[in-house]
This record gives sequence, C-alpha cells and structure tokens, in this order.
Amino acid sequence: MKIHELLQEAPLPDDWDKSAYKSDTSFASRIRYAVERAQKIGTGSSRVAFEIEYEGRATILKVAKNKKGIAQNEYESSMLDDYYFTGLGINIPMIDYDEENESPTWIHMEKADKMKPNQFKKFFSGLTPDEALHVAQYGSGKIQVGEDSERYQQLIEDNEYLDSLVDLIGNYDIAFFDLTRLANWGIYKNRPAIIDIGGSSEVIAQHYT
Repeated sequence: MKIHELLQEAPLPDDWDKSAYKSDTSFASRIRYAVERAQKIGTGSSRVAFEIEYEGRATILKVAKNKKGIAQNEYESSMLDDYYFTGLGINIPMIDYDEENESPTWIHMEKADKMKPNQFKKFFSGLTPDEALHVAQYGSGKIQVGEDSERYQQLIEDNEYLDSLVDLIGNYDIAFFDLTRLANWGIYKNRPAIIDIGGSSEVIAQHYT
C-alpha cells in the first residue's frame, strides 16, 4: 500500500480550485494561483515551494514551474513512495502528490526545520556534508580511500545515519552530490532528513544538459 493511501486524502487545500492544476493549464498560471493563496518560501530553477497549513501544522507544497520540475516531482514522489527508501529514516514524509495528471504537477510534504552546520556535525559524527558523502561513497563501493578505509568503516558502523546514507547512494540512482549542500538537509522529528530528492541520472540527462 502506498504511503499516501495510509493518510487522509488531501490533494490540495479544500478551498483551492483543483482545475487550476489540470494538464491543460500553464506552468505560470499554476504558480500564480499558488502565490495568491500560500506563502512562497523557496524557489529554484524548476520548482517553487509554498508553505500551507494541513491538519493544524505547517507543511510544504512543491509546484513544478517547467518540464524539469515535473520530472523532479515524478522522481521524488516515486522515491517517497518507496517502502525500502522510507525505511532508511533519512527522508521527509510525503503527504500526497498530484495523481490527476500523468505526471505530478505538485507534491505535498511534511515540513522540516532548517539544518545548521553544527547540527549536521552532531548527527554525523563530526563530519560536514561533503565529508559525510565521501564516507558514504566509500561505504557503497564507489570510491577507494586507501589508509582511511578502516576509519571510514568504523564511522559507518558507529553512525546509523551514515549507514543509511551508504545504503541510499549504493542502491538508488540519485544525484548524490546534491547531498553535499547543507540546504538539502533538514531536521524532522529530531533526526536528519533529506528535503529535496529530485535528481536521478535520467532527470539530469534530460533536463540539465
């Protein structure tokens, strides 16, 4: 059973016109509609993030603003609907996503607190995001580290979050270098969580070149 099926169905806020997100509406009009009704908290090259209230708490709605954003929504929703990945415990839970269109124009997610550098180090045995990824690359067999291998292996064995990161980049086709950016990490229920998983080699090949 999909994660979103375990939760109360909430395709968009009840007072929003669902027709505003039909496939025949423009990207600009979808964004404009959301801007008029929610607080915009972030924007990138492909998606805009809005804060909306859901069941009395702040949550995040990511709306695609071009085809690249649609591809990212499709990939991220598939990852957040993946039982094994969500079991790793380093993701932000998804509440729902657009199923009215062939590819999702939006994703609705829980909201994470901002991650600070010292907090990341506390979660990851004193490592920075770049250092943590280097260790995870070693653990997943993507690189060799020579004399550091014993230390890296011990770090992975001693830290559950590093172990999950090894599992993630070893078993999924994600743009894992994005994880070196602190902005791609947040804190959810007192644990580190990746807040943006929109890239795979296929998405990058089609939309980043």
